[in-house]
Amino acid sequence: MKQSKAAQDREETTRMNRRLVGKLTEAVKGLDIHPADKRLSGEQTVNERRRRRLSGLDENIKLVSLTEVNGVLLWEDGIGTVPATGAPRQRMRRMARRGVVEAAPDDEVVTQFKFERLEPSQVGQFLARLDDKFVRADAPPALAGLSDPYGLRRWDQNAGQLKPETKPTASGRILIIIHGTFSNATHLFDQLKATTDGKALLAWAAGRYDQILAFDHPTVSISPVLNSLDLARLFADSAADVDVICHSRGGLVTRWWLETFDHANGKRRAVLVGSPLRGTSLAAPDKLRAGLNLLTNVGRVLETASGAAAPIIPFMSVVMGLLKVCTSITGAVGNTPLIDAAVAMIPGLAAQSMTDNNPELNRLNTIRGTRRPDYFVVRSDFEPKSPGWKFWEYFVGGGKRLTDTALDLLVFKEANDLVVDTSSMTGIAKDKDLARSRILDFGTSNVVHHTNYFLQPETLKFIANSLK
Repeated sequence: MKQSKAAQDREETTRMNRRLVGKLTEAVKGLDIHPADKRLSGEQTVNERRRRRLSGLDENIKLVSLTEVNGVLLWEDGIGTVPATGAPRQRMRRMARRGVVEAAPDDEVVTQFKFERLEPSQVGQFLARLDDKFVRADAPPALAGLSDPYGLRRWDQNAGQLKPETKPTASGRILIIIHGTFSNATHLFDQLKATTDGKALLAWAAGRYDQILAFDHPTVSISPVLNSLDLARLFADSAADVDVICHSRGGLVTRWWLETFDHANGKRRAVLVGSPLRGTSLAAPDKLRAGLNLLTNVGRVLETASGAAAPIIPFMSVVMGLLKVCTSITGAVGNTPLIDAAVAMIPGLAAQSMTDNNPELNRLNTIRGTRRPDYFVVRSDFEPKSPGWKFWEYFVGGGKRLTDTALDLLVFKEANDLVVDTSSMTGIAKDKDLARSRILDFGTSNVVHHTNYFLQPETLKFIANSLK
């Protein structure tokens, strides 16, 4: 008997969830996060605690559950079978009853993980481990064995790979590529090598610059200001002209470096691709829980997309690592007064938070230095059309697509590229945007999003034209 369309869709969703669970399990390696059925060292079972006349579960062991509700994946604190008052799941059920969304079968607990709660004094060390995991991911042999995973890399055009570099050339022309949050230089160069246009851009750059460099740096445990200070020290003895290609948070590193800490007299230009120059809603404290849910749903879709499998492990490592930090501090995957404190304890995240009182962004966007580099920007407004992205309407928009009953899920109120608000990407000052002639704007696109800018031929052509 032929299956109904609903049954076929359910089977496909089940397969996607199984693949996602596999990726999550791989992503938590090295983070002391474990499947729920593993007994941790020193963990007491419920029966053991009862025999010792101790109430409840072991407060030092945190359990998080990934539950699917109305086709949307949601992280919850605890066993995930009884919704907490005001939880997104309960809200979505009310929306289904009111006809705002389609009703769905019974909720499904997709997977569960547990870990020992981090003490506040352990958060910094854990974030440093998380950064180390990101920057070492898929590193080529020349970089994999380095004791210090951070610093300059040099692109060897003949060998087609990155190699360690101690310092930039003292003169001439340098191109440096700076990655974003939860990423590394290897990933950006792998994207460039993945297409004919990307290979052509690297070949063009190899014939034009004396050095092609990349900067591997921690993105969670420290702020972009400190990254830029490290970069300025590396370039302290160089008088070369420098062009920069940067992605996402790398744009903040670039701006702090070139506008504050760079004292050389060489020429400076930079192409900022999908950069949160005024922050991103995804990092705002009141959006953090919904943001982690959004990234999880995005990871499930990207895992099945052609050519997109490579960044899924870092994506999921982000989610699991931040879940561990936030639930350790707040005690729940939810909106509590402590969530501000949780974000403040993650410097790389706090620095990108789109809030009116963000001290770093406010200072960056009021800098009035003696010169401003030549900036160029690439941006997009991603609006997916594929059925697999149906969850998108719960996290993005407002207005006609959502009612106030879904505010717990809302991340972006306006246009965005999946990770960064589109309006933020052109803000070079508090009250000033970059001139339109210097912007490559993909407009509303169902193809171009935050993780695939460098796979677009238009992006690569714009970079080459901007840096001629």
